[in-house]
Amino acid sequence: MTTYFSAFPRNQESPVITESTVMTMGTFDGIHLGHRKVLSTVASRAKTVGKKSALVTFRPHPLTILSPKRAPLLLTTHQEKMDVLDRCGIDYVAFLPFDDKMANCDPADFVRDVLVAEFGLSELVVGYDHRFGKGRLGDANLLQSLGNELEFSLRVMSPIQKDARPISSSRIRKALLSGDVKLARDDLGRAYSLLGEVIKGKGRGRSLGFPTANIRAYDVHNEKKLIPCEGVYAVIVEVDSISYMGALHIGPKPTFDEMDKVVELHLLDFDRNIYGKQIKIEFIEYVRAVSSFESVQDLIVQMDRDVEKIRKILGGSISK
Repeated sequence: MTTYFSAFPRNQESPVITESTVMTMGTFDGIHLGHRKVLSTVASRAKTVGKKSALVTFRPHPLTILSPKRAPLLLTTHQEKMDVLDRCGIDYVAFLPFDDKMANCDPADFVRDVLVAEFGLSELVVGYDHRFGKGRLGDANLLQSLGNELEFSLRVMSPIQKDARPISSSRIRKALLSGDVKLARDDLGRAYSLLGEVIKGKGRGRSLGFPTANIRAYDVHNEKKLIPCEGVYAVIVEVDSISYMGALHIGPKPTFDEMDKVVELHLLDFDRNIYGKQIKIEFIEYVRAVSSFESVQDLIVQMDRDVEKIRKILGGSISK
């Protein structure tokens, strides 16, 4: 079972972790296949040498403090990150608060005072392009030098590549913002997902024969989640731990001259009141762009086609 820390008590005499650790560090937004390779290496190595595995990460995303205008929309919120990490075999995860003090921390001091003194660092595993500390001056060369001084070993991982390009959080964001949820799924090693609360809409969908639920995506503690580009998607939806097929509409509804962006869900073969419930939406495939139809009847015909196509896409992927 993974143990989580939300801060580190620098003023206490005893360290946070009293055992020696095999560790990695970084933002790890998305916890994609590249991240998973690093984490599996840490977990495997820790078991081999009889030590504990640890991840030191940050909250909020560092760019939220360093350059708010450049801060990315998140692939994983805090809760989603913990849900994925629970399955990665890491013993300890520390979410260090990233603030101005942390942003200005000398990289050598961070390694010495935090990783070694607080978290028992004895072996460190990092990605090939890892940078950290004030001005991002910390790199593999500095870590190797500090390892010699502070008696910890360093392993630098090569990138995990697909299509001759390294898997990265920025590549996944670009895919999602263009509707390529398949590429995102391949790089993440799982379907991209969205947690949200079902809220009341105008009820128009039911009158069209396609009852829909509006979704309010969670935005907790300024953790702004990336919502894929506008369009209609085939999705798998978890409601009360049961999975259903769904059609998800993201964007305006131009047929009704409603141009505000909404996230609207139609669950196939489902007719329950789920207002107020938290649901999980997994993006499986992009179906089509948002379109304006000349008549409501034309829209209904298209929605029938969408549902038929989504049933074929999802096929036997649902087991109740």
